[in-house]
Amino acid sequence: MEKVALYLLLTILLLTGVLLISFLISSFFENEKKAIKRSFVILSIWCVVFIVLFFIPNSFYLWLLIVSMAVFVLVMVKFGNQEINFKVPDQKFDERDVIFSRNALQKGTQNYHSYYDKNPDKKLLDDKFRKEPGLLSKGSYFYNELMFSAADATFQTVNLLQPLVDNNPSKLKSELPDSEIAEFITNWAKKLGACDVGFTTIKPHHLYSHIGRGEDYGKKVELDHEFAIVFTVEMNHNSMQYNPQGPVIMESAQQYLNAGQIAVQIASFLCNLGYDARAHIDANYRLICPTVAMDAGLGVIGRMGLLITPKYGPRVRIGVVSTNLNLQEMKKVPDYSVIHFCNICKKCAENCPSKSISYSSQKASAINDRWNIKHEKCYTYWCKAGTDCGRCMAVCPYSHPNNFPHNLIRWMLKRNPVNRLIALKLDNFFYGRKPKSYPLKNLMNSN
Repeated sequence: MEKVALYLLLTILLLTGVLLISFLISSFFENEKKAIKRSFVILSIWCVVFIVLFFIPNSFYLWLLIVSMAVFVLVMVKFGNQEINFKVPDQKFDERDVIFSRNALQKGTQNYHSYYDKNPDKKLLDDKFRKEPGLLSKGSYFYNELMFSAADATFQTVNLLQPLVDNNPSKLKSELPDSEIAEFITNWAKKLGACDVGFTTIKPHHLYSHIGRGEDYGKKVELDHEFAIVFTVEMNHNSMQYNPQGPVIMESAQQYLNAGQIAVQIASFLCNLGYDARAHIDANYRLICPTVAMDAGLGVIGRMGLLITPKYGPRVRIGVVSTNLNLQEMKKVPDYSVIHFCNICKKCAENCPSKSISYSSQKASAINDRWNIKHEKCYTYWCKAGTDCGRCMAVCPYSHPNNFPHNLIRWMLKRNPVNRLIALKLDNFFYGRKPKSYPLKNLMNSN
């Protein structure tokens, strides 16, 4: 019996060693110096334990095996995650209230005076960010002429897509089955660079009540489409580690462009087949992308107010195409373990430079069962920094690269609350409670 226990223990130790080595290798490729050092120390201790086992009396193996198996069962067992009932807003959100729409208001114009006459409380808040240099502006904390000019050029390219978001459908309608077209779109979108693709019916609360940007400012949103195609594109993990410096807004702009290109292509494709379709891209939305994406089963909106996806966490941008193509809605049960983890983690709140993210464990607000961030404080910091920060994205434990060690942790997170607590402690241990951003000089030297 003692020999069987020894062999089982050695097997468990070998598997553990493989996991440690894979984590060490992934940390090396991720350039996570703290994780490399600590995983190397643990791997060294593991080697010592492996050797010492051969000198321990045989009677000890059985007890050690029992403890090991108990830990293994605890990790594997799945407790039912308590369902969270997100309240459906009974009123549509006005895009004119979005911070980007308010920033676009030009002083002295009719829209400016009309908006702030109705919302004097918001003017007091908005005057604070207007005093700062602004996004991509000289004089901001992290101004870098080359990087900011590159990001600005990318946003300018996004603007070139604006006339293409809405086209007239062909008079000759395709006779192909809707399901075949939907399958083609899913595969094609991924070939174009999308990570995940989902479909959902468009609900009233998905839509803005009024348009907040562009020539149609102030008009009611009218969208007759019944279905939405939703997809995500990944934001590069390495770029986000330079938060809140120039590489972040360069990456952000690039993924807005990539999402916009894919959305415009899909919308044009549907119009070619005789279906009505509209691409929803940066600065030209008629609906609220994270809410639509959540209902399409692509993730759950977490503490920081962003969509937390299964593979990349909040490190994504979202693209949406609305259409009258009859799509089969993807019925997916939301991963409520994300909300439970957000409840105990609070890492994004602790690392937020502007203190815009709530520490509260309460998931309810006056509008719905989600955390609300302080948008004015967040955007004021952006205007000081000159970038869109990305600190909350970068430190989120769900944002680690999509590889074996991290996917194993993500799988564990779904199992039970004990695993979530352990995973949080491990994340703090290997990466730090307040991870340091990469210094920009490292990027300069690598080039």
